[in-house]
Amino acid sequence: MAKFRKSPFSLILALLLVVSFLSAPVQAAPEETSTGRLRISFSAAVEKSLKKTATALDRASLALFEKLDKSDNLSVKVHSHFYDAAIRRYFISISGAGVFQGKLPFKLEHDSYLVSGNQEISYDFYFSDVKKERDGISFKYSGNFVVSLDRVAYQMIKTIPHLAASGSLGPVFDMLSEFFDKLNIGILSEAISETLRKFSTVALTKAGTELLSQAGKNHNLGKVIAGCIKDGSMLSFIGITIIKTASISAVSVSGASLGAAVGSIVAPGPGTAVGAFLGSQIMTLAAKILVHELTAELPMRINIRRMVNCWHILQHNAGDREARQTLEESQKKIEKKISAEFNREKFSLFETLLEQIEKMPAADRPALIPVLKQLQQLLGFKITNEGDWYYARQYYQLKAAVEKWGLQKHVVFTVEPRQNSAR
Repeated sequence: MAKFRKSPFSLILALLLVVSFLSAPVQAAPEETSTGRLRISFSAAVEKSLKKTATALDRASLALFEKLDKSDNLSVKVHSHFYDAAIRRYFISISGAGVFQGKLPFKLEHDSYLVSGNQEISYDFYFSDVKKERDGISFKYSGNFVVSLDRVAYQMIKTIPHLAASGSLGPVFDMLSEFFDKLNIGILSEAISETLRKFSTVALTKAGTELLSQAGKNHNLGKVIAGCIKDGSMLSFIGITIIKTASISAVSVSGASLGAAVGSIVAPGPGTAVGAFLGSQIMTLAAKILVHELTAELPMRINIRRMVNCWHILQHNAGDREARQTLEESQKKIEKKISAEFNREKFSLFETLLEQIEKMPAADRPALIPVLKQLQQLLGFKITNEGDWYYARQYYQLKAAVEKWGLQKHVVFTVEPRQNSAR
């Protein structure tokens, strides 16, 4: 696996992070659920504001992807996009192709990768047909990202406590609405396209050095630019490119923050305050992004998450072929791994699966019904057809878990192994 900045695909994920963190509702009291997962209680008014924020996020995302699709080095097709108020998550799935014409500080070793993350944003992007050509590195991609708006809200409370302490939501949501209204999609899309065309550490250093000389007495902006040069990532190149479009004297920076500088340019007025928060969150997430080489087996937890996200997408859009293909592939991989362990009389992955499902919100568990049914059939077969009662304990463990989760109508247990036969 590789870290975020060691991949030419980090650019698209940077875009997804920027767009998805435009939603940031505030004011909530955390509480623990029976499964130990954080749950945030909102009033009806805040739930309504959440929906309004999701609508604005959707509108901005679609506008940005439409603009990028018209660029000369990246195509974007949106398959599904919606907000599920029951679980407070915004979903969007896309696919397309691109050409990276800059210079990478490393050598590509494979032709396919999976880029994933699971923070306030959960995302999985599959990059295929990655190859070097005369005009650059071409690639195809498909995937989805999911923004958990309640988790974003909780992060805002922790990061900007005075917003929650004020007890007034109106000004916060007014600020967010204004941010979306003023968001300059043109500047943002052009910066992304420019990064695909020209990114290199040399180009970043040159552009940053030129901006440093222009910054003059704007010391905070100078710190931001110097930080970008030192960082050397594609995220920094996007930021530098956006700053280049503005009059340096007009760029407002709060606490030497790249997010604040970019925010003040792409959405003058509310952009500085919102951008400072978004920028800090994006950089935190960027550090946790992983690139998985598909020559190796993916961890089961990643396939579980991919199933859950794609299942939710298919509940709203059964015709999303990309989501269906991903769900089916992930399901097969989970079943294959656990079945192989069953054949060796091993059950660690089976137990891990049950533990992962137990930790899920109840609304996510139905996504795993096909896997549970398959495992129930495998265990039942070994008990009844092969007379192997060694698996009775696992059969009962699965049955108890399914009943606890209220899924017994979907996963029907008909085999009744003798309890005193289990070893």
